[in-house]
Amino acid sequence: MLSWGTIILTFLRHFYLSGKILFHRKLWFMGAGIIIYYGILYALSVFRPGDGFSSEEALRVLVEAPGTVLAIYLTMDLVASERDRDTLEILFSTATSHYTIWAMRILAVTCVLLISTMTMSMLSYYLFAEFPYIWGGINAFVAAFFIACMTFLFSVYCRSSNAAAMLAVGVLVVVLVTSNALEQTPYFLFMNPLNPPGLVDEAVWFERGIYNRLTVGGLGCLFVFSAFRRMIYREKIL
Repeated sequence: MLSWGTIILTFLRHFYLSGKILFHRKLWFMGAGIIIYYGILYALSVFRPGDGFSSEEALRVLVEAPGTVLAIYLTMDLVASERDRDTLEILFSTATSHYTIWAMRILAVTCVLLISTMTMSMLSYYLFAEFPYIWGGINAFVAAFFIACMTFLFSVYCRSSNAAAMLAVGVLVVVLVTSNALEQTPYFLFMNPLNPPGLVDEAVWFERGIYNRLTVGGLGCLFVFSAFRRMIYREKIL
């Protein structure tokens, strides 16, 4: 029987190898993109101080928007890349359950998204506008997690990573188009529990926000489970 130390070390090694295979050079491109994006916006805020960000705008433009872009970027080719390298069938023939393999990869994506949104939220707080950056980062992470799980589901059904990304972007467009009607309701994907609209009590709005975030996170987990179940029919996605 394996000891707990061996199990933990095996898990960490599996997690490290999964992340190394999954991200390859993506993290470098991701980091460079974030630096350029923030650099441009910071330069604009320095030379045009009158066009600065409010706390709500900073959270939306500097944390939530790039977070969702990263979610799509990191998950759009999770399946397509294995298919392109002719390694998808090998994953299903290993002794380890394919659930474990893909769960490790989704966990790696989740960890990167959490670290990224928290880092961007902290940078936004110090460089652009003051807001509760811990809550802001967590709030943005939940929406990014939902988008990542949804994109992963699309990547299972689609034979192309570009098609999965386009479907995810299409959903985001629908969310943005309906934002004026939904952003002051508890049904908005990017709902901010800390910014109640109108005369809504802060405690009531915060409670609704918690339910919203739990529901969004739960739907993301459901997307992942649906993708795992779909993979049983691997002959249909090869």
